[in-house]
Amino acid sequence: MRFPEFDGEWEVKKLGEVASNKSGKYNPINATDSIKCIELEHLATETGQLLGYTDGSKSGSIKNVFNEGDVLFGKLRPYLKKYLQAPFDGVCSSEIWVLKGKNISNDFLYRIVQTNSFIDLANQSSGSKMPRADWNVVENGFFSFPSLTEQQKIASFLSLIDERIQTQSKIIENLKTLIKATSEKLFTQKIRFKDDNGSDFPDWEVKSLGEICEKKSSNISANKIEDNFGEYIIYGASGVLKKVDFYEEKNDYISIVKDGAGVGRLFYCKGKSSVLGTMDIIKPLANTNTYFLFYLLSNIDFTKYVTGSTIPHIYFKDYKNENFGIPCTEEQTKIATFLSQIDEKIEIEKQLLIEYENQKKYLLQNLFI
Repeated sequence: MRFPEFDGEWEVKKLGEVASNKSGKYNPINATDSIKCIELEHLATETGQLLGYTDGSKSGSIKNVFNEGDVLFGKLRPYLKKYLQAPFDGVCSSEIWVLKGKNISNDFLYRIVQTNSFIDLANQSSGSKMPRADWNVVENGFFSFPSLTEQQKIASFLSLIDERIQTQSKIIENLKTLIKATSEKLFTQKIRFKDDNGSDFPDWEVKSLGEICEKKSSNISANKIEDNFGEYIIYGASGVLKKVDFYEEKNDYISIVKDGAGVGRLFYCKGKSSVLGTMDIIKPLANTNTYFLFYLLSNIDFTKYVTGSTIPHIYFKDYKNENFGIPCTEEQTKIATFLSQIDEKIEIEKQLLIEYENQKKYLLQNLFI
């Protein structure tokens, strides 16, 4: 892919010929004023987003100095793809490279560090437990470079995609905030629905969780389904695990991670599916709407029920005694319908985000020779 107004061959050079990895050093011992400091944890994975910063004058180690527009790349565990074009002057962790274009624009350099070619070189790293990218390897990698005008055209075009991705991410975060705030108001009855005739619903009844739902265990292990493939979903601790040729639950239900990482995580599971044994199945009893139950469970802080230090675990017998105000079935349905519509909107926006991210990956692969 190429913009039609450009022609001619791109020039092939080693990265070290057109970009530098040298930066000044900052010693907090000699600092008198505060300064913005970016650590590895402040760089989002594969998005180019800045998650925050600290005061470098209060840190206890030597930092790298960067200027606005410089390209930052996390050399520790380079497979995490942590990169950023600096939005301000500051300092950063010594585990972050500060890259500056010598004969190319920093804008174009920032796009180069996102390409598969650069990431592959960075992953030819030293160390196994704590791999670090080796600049001696990366700077000797060959890349193709167009004229400065074409560099700017490519960088500007990709920046528009980045802006759309950021906007899409913000839309999703706002919807998540909306559903959380609305759910809290609904379950504390600060917001109430009317029935179809415009009349008030009956007062809510206080019930324990164990009175409105029941727990069922699963004995399916990941090993048992390793070579099994089919049309029915089986859920794991991170969501959909794979598709198999059987299902254990005919109707919709809720699953909760009961063991290990992600303990307390909830999933709304459609019927004709199954879950691994590290998860419990929560089913509504009579006069309880399944979606309503899901949103009710989402308001529980399950961390207070975690036991075990090596492998965290939660038990239904511990959290089933939580008490809640429960509305009649008709009001449950209205609450569930309202919240599920926001959830559906979130899923649509997530799919759009995936499409934009895939579009960017395609362009990165095809705009660079």
